[in-house]
Amino acid sequence: MKLVELDSLASEPHIEDDLVNRVGAIFERCPALQGFSIQDAAGLPKHLQTAALEGLVVTDIGIYPELEPALTERVYDEIAVGLLDFICSRPDARSVLTGRTFVRHLH
Repeated sequence: MKLVELDSLASEPHIEDDLVNRVGAIFERCPALQGFSIQDAAGLPKHLQTAALEGLVVTDIGIYPELEPALTERVYDEIAVGLLDFICSRPDARSVLTGRTFVRHLH
């Protein structure tokens, strides 16, 4: 392995740190979002599998206060785009996301 390759590996953040930053950014962009879960699409009914992102489905989205349908869809889109970007940039992301629930951290 070349030294350049080692240097590029060292500059990439640990996958868990990267995930925390990306999910944190989703919560920052969506103040009403309280939490969401990620499930493997294979374990869900067929009609839910069509919404899968790389074999994963965003479920149990908690939003408070309740938003109008168009804004709720926008929150879903923010989650989906953020996670799809994570999945595309990290080959092992699917195993880190499956079965996880993310919630807003209140201080």
